[in-house]
Amino acid sequence: MEPIKTDERLAQKAKRTLDMDDHMLLGCSGFVVASFASYLLAVWPFFVWLDIHLFDQLLKTCLAGIPLAYLVGGIITWKFGLPGAAGHIGGMLAASIFLYLRLEQVFLEAMAQRTTPPEFPQWLQWGLPVMNISITIVLVSTILSLTNDHKKSKNRQ
Repeated sequence: MEPIKTDERLAQKAKRTLDMDDHMLLGCSGFVVASFASYLLAVWPFFVWLDIHLFDQLLKTCLAGIPLAYLVGGIITWKFGLPGAAGHIGGMLAASIFLYLRLEQVFLEAMAQRTTPPEFPQWLQWGLPVMNISITIVLVSTILSLTNDHKKSKNRQ
């Protein structure tokens, strides 16, 4: 059979729209990138500075990775929307569990008298992870609401 020569010729290529498979692929890849990036950026300092039983060292270790993870997670949330936000929350949940277990290890080593006791109270063992998760949820929900407001105002124009 010969092709029918009734196709309309366009002056320029038509803009490709995303189909369901493209949306699924972008969402899933955004989730994975956000979760791995958030986790790795938040925990890498704990492998560099090991003396976190000192308060100054714990503060330096937390400030070296966690704010950077918030920044990257915020950017990914802005770019990928809800899948990026869920991935960032998942990565920071895993980082919070890591932080809790690492601080538990510090207190257990002190009880076994292998190191000096930590310079900070034991409530920080659960307080820091809870604060990390809370900040993450507030950050992500704020960015998502700003993104939705931006999209709504853009659609009205």
